[in-house]
Amino acid sequence: MIRGTTPTLEFKMPYKACLIEDGYITFSRKGKVFKDIPFSDERVSIQDRLILITFSQEDTLSFNSKAMYSVQLRMLLKGDKAVASNIIAMNIGSILKNGVID
Repeated sequence: MIRGTTPTLEFKMPYKACLIEDGYITFSRKGKVFKDIPFSDERVSIQDRLILITFSQEDTLSFNSKAMYSVQLRMLLKGDKAVASNIIAMNIGSILKNGVID
């Protein structure tokens, strides 16, 4: 992901969308939660086995390009089964000029 852009991150899951009742996409930095985005957020969509999150320019500008982030998905499946993804390391790309493009 690059700061100031509008990427869509895709997470392929071993579960079909119809089994997922709730969940969160959590971004952390230096062991502290930076963003915790619920699946109910308008930026998140679930399509079959894909969970997608689309960021705005403002969203990506809030990340620091000099820091390493960790990302994890946690979900509640039907039957009260709680699952979590492996933790994914993520670098944030820099931009030369800061700010939103109008």
